[in-house]
Amino acid sequence: MLHYSCDFCKRPIDTATDVRHVVKIEVFQAVEESCEDGCCDGTARGDDAEHLEEMQDLLESIDDHDLDRDVLFSDATQSLRFDLCDACRQRFLKNPLGIKTGKKLDFSQN
Repeated sequence: MLHYSCDFCKRPIDTATDVRHVVKIEVFQAVEESCEDGCCDGTARGDDAEHLEEMQDLLESIDDHDLDRDVLFSDATQSLRFDLCDACRQRFLKNPLGIKTGKKLDFSQN
């Protein structure tokens, strides 16, 4: 039998009586597509073969230099998964990025 605990408050979650929520986060580099040759509708034009040749050259240079692939691809996509109890789920949804917001004081103009 699997035992779960909340990844935020560390409280055990009994799946028979408690609700367990799963939060999945995927982090990846945003790549903006360029609109070369006036082609912004997603269709390929022209130099696809040139891009494939550049990719092949890059892969060959990686093999030639015997680079550490973990270091090379450290900025690749990362998927994170968390189990949350119901109370922590509500807290997470109110502030998903965990940004601390200080109370803003409003002083009079005396």
